[in-house]
Amino acid sequence: MFGVAQRQGRGLLILTAVAALALSACGGGSQTPAPSDTPVGSTASLPAATSSPTGNGSPVLAGAANALASLTSYKFRMTQAGTDSVNRVADLTGNAASSNGSVTFNGTVILKPDKAAEVTTTGLHVIYVGGFDYMDVGNAGFLKMSADSPGASPSSGASPSSGASPSPASISDPFTPAQVFSDIRMSGYSNVGSEPKNGVPSDHYHAGASALAELGQVAVVKGATWSADIWIANDGGYPVSIAIVATAKDGTIPYETTFDLTNINDAANKVTAPENVMGA
Repeated sequence: MFGVAQRQGRGLLILTAVAALALSACGGGSQTPAPSDTPVGSTASLPAATSSPTGNGSPVLAGAANALASLTSYKFRMTQAGTDSVNRVADLTGNAASSNGSVTFNGTVILKPDKAAEVTTTGLHVIYVGGFDYMDVGNAGFLKMSADSPGASPSSGASPSSGASPSPASISDPFTPAQVFSDIRMSGYSNVGSEPKNGVPSDHYHAGASALAELGQVAVVKGATWSADIWIANDGGYPVSIAIVATAKDGTIPYETTFDLTNINDAANKVTAPENVMGA
């Protein structure tokens, strides 16, 4: 019993932290924090996405966020490093050796006909389906709560009324590619050729000098070398892969945002509510 209580307490601690991250990401502007070599709480932000790219930006990139939202479903693998939010998750889940370690998320996103998502990383497992978030708290099972207000008291188990659309305000939102891609400025990239990426025929866009210079200006990682690449599907125009990385002079990676999409619109993509729900 004591062991279960310990695991449940740890799960609730993680849940509280993740809920706080979700609320901060969904309110007050959604910008991905840039790397920092200053104390926690003093971060810069990557340039926000623009709907009308300038310079050598491409209209194809400008429409990629909408194209991503138009998919039926996909699986993803996403790695992030160097942000305060990720560092806090890493500290709780034990998924990184240091405050600047990376955290890799895996998941499935269903967009149609009803929104659902499942996201996992070491020590963290969140399921969003039917308008509810389910948080894995260990042997005690999953904690169920309304996705309308992350961190609220566990749900009584009542289901949304028939035909109601699930709320998009889920704990899983900040850890999905849609959130990441919406924070990336689409200008300053050039098409450097077509090539398959993750098995999808794609156009490869590489950040030019202006985009890389902008990344360097907003970041507080001194002297880091930046690289940024985006692969856009030839058919559908959605982002198949993204890799934005800062490499410090000593070879370490103080900032990284990558994601790769697979199983695009695969009918086998499924997200279901867990059976071992606490109190059910």
